[in-house]
Amino acid sequence: MRKAIKKQILQMLMTLKEAHKEMLFCINKRQYGEATNILADCQACAVTIGTAIEQFENDQETVIKQLEEYCERLFLISNEIEKQGKGSGKLWKKELDARIDKIYRDVKCGIKVILKVAFFPYKASMWTSLESIWRAAQADAECETAVIVIPYFELNGWGHQTELISEKHLFPENVPVIDWDKYDLEKELPDMIFIHNPYDDTNNVTRVPEQFYSYNLKKYTEQLIYSPYGMMGYYSPRQGAFMCCTNAVMAADKVLVQSERVKQIYIEHNVDRKKLLAIGSPKVDAIVEGMKMPPFYPRGWKEKLYGRKVFLVNTHLSFFLRGLVFAENHPGRKDFAQVAHEIIWEQLINREGCALIWRPHPLLKAMLESRGANEALEYVQRLEERIKESDNAVLDENGGYEISFRLSDALITTYSSIIPEYMITGKPIHIYQHRLNAENCKNSPVNYTNNYYRAKAKGKANLPKFIQMVLDGEKDPLYDERMKDVQKAFSNLQGTVGENIYKELKKEILRFDL
Repeated sequence: MRKAIKKQILQMLMTLKEAHKEMLFCINKRQYGEATNILADCQACAVTIGTAIEQFENDQETVIKQLEEYCERLFLISNEIEKQGKGSGKLWKKELDARIDKIYRDVKCGIKVILKVAFFPYKASMWTSLESIWRAAQADAECETAVIVIPYFELNGWGHQTELISEKHLFPENVPVIDWDKYDLEKELPDMIFIHNPYDDTNNVTRVPEQFYSYNLKKYTEQLIYSPYGMMGYYSPRQGAFMCCTNAVMAADKVLVQSERVKQIYIEHNVDRKKLLAIGSPKVDAIVEGMKMPPFYPRGWKEKLYGRKVFLVNTHLSFFLRGLVFAENHPGRKDFAQVAHEIIWEQLINREGCALIWRPHPLLKAMLESRGANEALEYVQRLEERIKESDNAVLDENGGYEISFRLSDALITTYSSIIPEYMITGKPIHIYQHRLNAENCKNSPVNYTNNYYRAKAKGKANLPKFIQMVLDGEKDPLYDERMKDVQKAFSNLQGTVGENIYKELKKEILRFDL
């Protein structure tokens, strides 16, 4: 039985007790005709309750029998009201109340609620922010799940929408996805809706249709839950509003945050603490489970990667755009993003004993095209061609990053939310940018201090030394301190975050305020 129906039945039962009070009042006033009418209304209400239970439940014969006996008693009392008068009113009320109390307890405890939970992802690469919650919900016999892949538009340089794109085919085969136009929200009215898209109409790269904006989805559910697709790693107070005050955060009934520290940051930006659930990030589950899986090589990867030390190179969404803007604003200076990638490629492409996986942000080319950054876009395309022509490099365009995390031995990256995620693997990380503010690092949700950086400092490796350390299989001197940081930042590394989130939300939604 759906929660709304069960709640309505319980409310009707409580209404019957109110009617018993009114019956007693009428009897005491010797308004016997009105008292009889009230009992007739009670009988009609009990029949309605019984019909509703029979429609949705096949194993509630005891409750149905109790309702029938209640109706029979109402009929007998109706016939005795004028004969016995006000002297029996209190006894009748007490008896009828006791019958309804028993039915109420049996309905509340004996009829299970079947939840409907809908997941509305739009990017396959961001599915890990919902996947472990979906697995927990799907495994619950008292829950019906649906995964509806939202299509999206890419925005061109003038901010206009291109054709509608669906990534339904990129989701894992074990996820039974539903076409977005085949799911009737108004009819289904799921108890919970999960989303990972925070921006609605403020996204300048991709945009979902308006019907799937967070405030519209909220109209059709009791609980709208926003699960961020990125982890919060480094934190600067100046950047907080961008992360904490998105449309989805404002519209959601619950916002899933990865830690108590992140929860506090949201609160500092005036987000209601009651909507913040600091159980952890489902993305941690994806990483923990992914590292347990045996190696899997997509087509064309094994011959380029197998038997080599593999470096995963990650490029943040805005890195090339910022490099281009920098060069335009500083005549005579080079585009730092292109320079950085040239150095990395020179160190890794076709180098003996090592291999490269390049995973640029999934929206990188769409973003460059939408901003009219043709020079940067052409450079990215040339990098892709060089990878195809090499004998030791591949381009990761898979929906998720789990394969690259598992196959790689180290990460070289610009500043990105992938850093705290990769730190969970325990593998070494080289951040190919300058160090961030040390005090901010210590106060951030994840401390980046014990990673390697582009600039040499206090004996910590620069890029060539970092690469050689990995190739030689040397002990990572920052490993122990880095993993201490990880343990502080993520309280649950057992792969049970999604399960715990689902249990907590289910318990809350099944709480009847009657």
